[in-house]
Amino acid sequence: MAVPATTGVLRSNISDMEIGDYIVWRYDSSGEQFIDGTLGINEIPVNGLVGTTSLNNYYWYAIKVDKGLLISDRIRHSTVTWDSMNANKIIEGLPKTFGGVSGIVRSISGGVGYADKDGKLSMKDLGLGAFPTINEWDEYIKNGRLGGKVQPNDDNVWHHHNVFSWAKETPVLGSWTTNKGAVLSAPSSSRIVRGYEQRDDNRGVAFTGSASSQNYIGFRPVFEYREV
Repeated sequence: MAVPATTGVLRSNISDMEIGDYIVWRYDSSGEQFIDGTLGINEIPVNGLVGTTSLNNYYWYAIKVDKGLLISDRIRHSTVTWDSMNANKIIEGLPKTFGGVSGIVRSISGGVGYADKDGKLSMKDLGLGAFPTINEWDEYIKNGRLGGKVQPNDDNVWHHHNVFSWAKETPVLGSWTTNKGAVLSAPSSSRIVRGYEQRDDNRGVAFTGSASSQNYIGFRPVFEYREV
């Protein structure tokens, strides 16, 4: 079982969670819910289910990264397109209520281009993450320690080294130079993807067409809610 490698606590209720804690996110006969227990249901593979696969009787984990913010420890589905996700309202936010906690399920923010050493926009990959540097991927996954409960960029926490996650953003248009020096053109139909750290080139921060369906690109759910 791929429990995320955080020293946080497995919780039963969102209201009890502290930063670095995690919780089971599951679909069963009762619907979608955050709950303790995985008996009788299947764990989603760390590289996600194929896009057409039903979520019924599957579970994965969500990790609390900040006040009112949970991020899935893996992609939920691969082969899904950004366009289909947008049509289903899970790019910017689909309203959901779990155990009396209301919020939205949406995609992660990932920046619009490469960052340079000063945190400014670069059109060349310097291995310094994305611009703007204040984006959820870099803040919580690439660089996050979650109060000392995880190691930054840990594949045993986020299962992101061999897959990309769709981000919300459209990239800066123009020519991008990858870490290996390839020059790629970003059109208006492209969208940001983050992850795939083990890839030889065009990794970490990248883009692809919004209609692209690949087994290494998927939806990583974020649950954003008002925490009082």
